[in-house]
Amino acid sequence: MSSPLQSLVVQIDQLLPQTQCGLCGHAAGCLPYAQSIAEGESANKCVPGGQPVADALAQLLNRENLTAEPSVWDIATDGRPQRIKAVIREDECIGCTKCIAACPVDAIIGSGKMMHSILTDLCTGCELCLAPCPVDCIDLVADTSPLPSEAERIVQQNDLRERYKAHLLREQTRRNLRTHASPITQASASTEQLQAIIGENIALAPQTKPVHKQDAQTTIELAKIRTQIKKLQKQLSLRNDQNKTQQLDDLERRLAELMDA
Repeated sequence: MSSPLQSLVVQIDQLLPQTQCGLCGHAAGCLPYAQSIAEGESANKCVPGGQPVADALAQLLNRENLTAEPSVWDIATDGRPQRIKAVIREDECIGCTKCIAACPVDAIIGSGKMMHSILTDLCTGCELCLAPCPVDCIDLVADTSPLPSEAERIVQQNDLRERYKAHLLREQTRRNLRTHASPITQASASTEQLQAIIGENIALAPQTKPVHKQDAQTTIELAKIRTQIKKLQKQLSLRNDQNKTQQLDDLERRLAELMDA
């Protein structure tokens, strides 16, 4: 039987967007942040959830409403930051598989030394595939599809949660096969078991630096600037425009500043 704390963790996790992005400071995703919120951490750190999620969590927890952590993306009409998707420039992909391993919801398909593709319907815009790519062939684009209704959002979040659970359990099963431990099925995995698996994943990867909000947001800004630069360069190759040339110069200057920081 779940404890009151674990029941609260589940309720909090149900309000989080399940992007598993780590921008809240919890590198392993939404569930660890939900656990930390239940134990007293501020509930306004979910960047992709924006103000709506911060307010919903404050209401659930009967806490003071706090201003949500800012996003580098513009705010959409639903009060959340602009939804984004990652896309691979496939002709530049070298098939290293590093982005596949980084994706928490298995939205990238491909195999070693073969071109990869991102299933945009499943991509959460978490940005976790950007840093591992050795050839910088992944761009961010705005998701221009209609904003989901609240019911559609819940369905999407539940699906992403299950995909993340499947991702975690698949990795755990691989470890169990090596140690002859009993497997854990997706249907039977409890919140406590998933938290233990997340903790083990972190323990087995000491070389991975924790995701800090500033580092993650800088990575996002770099990717956004690179995307804008490529777009302007393509436009200017077709027709010269003084304003766009100035925009390009400004963006290249900003990119250099961030790279040197």
